[in-house]
Amino acid sequence: MLVSIDDLLLYENKNIINRYLKDYPNNSLEPENALKELLKYFWLSCKHKIDKNSDPTDKKLDFMCSIHHEMNQIDDMWHTFLLFTKDYMYFCKKYFNKYIHHIPFPEDLRLSEEEFRNDFTNYLSYVYDNLGENTVITWFY
Repeated sequence: MLVSIDDLLLYENKNIINRYLKDYPNNSLEPENALKELLKYFWLSCKHKIDKNSDPTDKKLDFMCSIHHEMNQIDDMWHTFLLFTKDYMYFCKKYFNKYIHHIPFPEDLRLSEEEFRNDFTNYLSYVYDNLGENTVITWFY
């Protein structure tokens, strides 16, 4: 069962916030907001996997839920969170009952322009439908 997004967004960790601020002082995304966006990304990734397993033939779910380059400040927060291994492991277990691995996008997995367009369109639609317009704007603009 997937944790509610509202419950997940209550998570706070001052150590992560302070370290992000120290390591990324020039990022435009405030540390608290970067953490909230990362939490939303975790939730969406897990929801996508559940939805895809429930309906593997749904073509709207044919996309990779991944961190795109526009989301680099959210990825910076993920890297920061990973430094606090005990906190990260506890968080993953408590909210998702599994460890969420940070796996870089494989260099050899290149999509054609058309494949990328379809993948990205489905991804944006899924983000919009599940987290709203503000999340799409924050992640991709």
